[in-house]
Amino acid sequence: MLEIIVYGIVWCFAVYGILVMIQEIIRNNTYHKVEENIKLIMTVKNVEDGIENYVRELSFGRNFYNNLIVIDLESEDDTICVLKELEKENINMKILNKEEGKKYLENL
Repeated sequence: MLEIIVYGIVWCFAVYGILVMIQEIIRNNTYHKVEENIKLIMTVKNVEDGIENYVRELSFGRNFYNNLIVIDLESEDDTICVLKELEKENINMKILNKEEGKKYLENL
C-alpha cells in the first residue's frame, strides 16, 4: 500500500513538472518582436542609479533588435558605463552620444 502511495506522489510531481515546463515554453515564446520601423528613443543624463532597472523592465520579454536608441546628453556620472554593461549582457540597443544622437534624429 505504501508503495502505491509513493508511486502516486512521484507521478503527481512528474506531471506537475511537465505542466510547468510547458507553461514556461509557452510564456517564453509569446512575446512579440518589435517591428523594424518602430524606434523607441530615450534621452538620458545623470541617471546612473535608475537606468539599469528601467532598461531591464522595458526590455523584459521583448527583443528590440536595436530598435531601442539611448542618447546620452553628456552625463557626468557613470550612466554610459551602466548602459555599456547592459549592452554587453545582450540587451539589444544603440547607445549614442549627444552629437551622434542629433545626427541620428536629423536623418529620421
